[in-house]
Order: sequence, then structure tokens, then C-alpha cells
Amino acid sequence: MSNVLDAAYQLVRAYPGGAVSLAPRLGKNPATLSHEVKGAGTAKFGLVDAVSVTELSNDRRILNAFAAACDCMVIPLPVWDEQCDSTTMRNVAVLAREFGELVTMVTEASADGVITGNEMARVQGGWAELVAAGQAMVSQLQAKHDQSLPTITGGGA
Repeated sequence: MSNVLDAAYQLVRAYPGGAVSLAPRLGKNPATLSHEVKGAGTAKFGLVDAVSVTELSNDRRILNAFAAACDCMVIPLPVWDEQCDSTTMRNVAVLAREFGELVTMVTEASADGVITGNEMARVQGGWAELVAAGQAMVSQLQAKHDQSLPTITGGGA
């Protein structure tokens, strides 16, 4: 749990201008924000503030620390456009290629019977990218499906 608060403290410190610059964007006094991320006294840094700070800074260190504390990992979703079917097919091709690359990585890492830390990190990163690409593709297909549904208008029952 302290790693999440440490991440918040480091994020606030790393933000251009620190707490003095970031606090007003959260509707807070800089001293209050500083106390919250230091864990000093009764001040508490809440989840809504954690999300706001993450979005404002475009820094995922709090999210990553939270995920790690829960034995999970963060997978940023790529933004794919919602255009024609050729885009969908291109995205499926990208997924197939990335899966092939992941299989190659796993095969090479396993070849000597020992998985090093670097090999494990590469495989985890490759898997995360593959899952993210798959999630983005499913989201794109869901959006296309939703657009094809008939709209219900007026009347009532």
C-alpha cells in the first residue's frame, strides 16, 4: 500500500511546478495536497484525486503501483480508428503478426531451459501489447455492431 502513496508523492513532485502547480487544478491548497501524498497527519489522498492527477500528468505510476499491489498489470489500450472494414482486417493482421512475434519470443526464451529477468520482461511486455491490441479490436468491432442496431424512437408502451 505504501508503494501507491510513494508513487503519488513522486508524481506530484515530478509534475512541472509540483504541488503548487497541481493542487489548484484539483481544487486544493498546495499544502493540503503535499500533506495528502506524504501521508502526514489525517490528510488522505483519495481515489478521485489519484485518477485526476494521473490524467492531468499523463503519468501512470500511481496506476501501476496500484496494479502491482493487487498482483495485476496495466495494459494501455491503443486508439484504433472506427473506419472501414479494411481497417478491421488490417488490425486483425496486426494481431496475428504480434502473436507470432510473441510465440517466437517465448520459444527463444525457453530454448536454454532458463528464463532470465530480461526475457521474462520482454515476454510480459509482448503479451501486454497483444492483449491491448485485442481489446482495442474488440472495442472497435463492438462500436461497429452498436452502430448497426436500430434506434428506438418515441411512442412508449
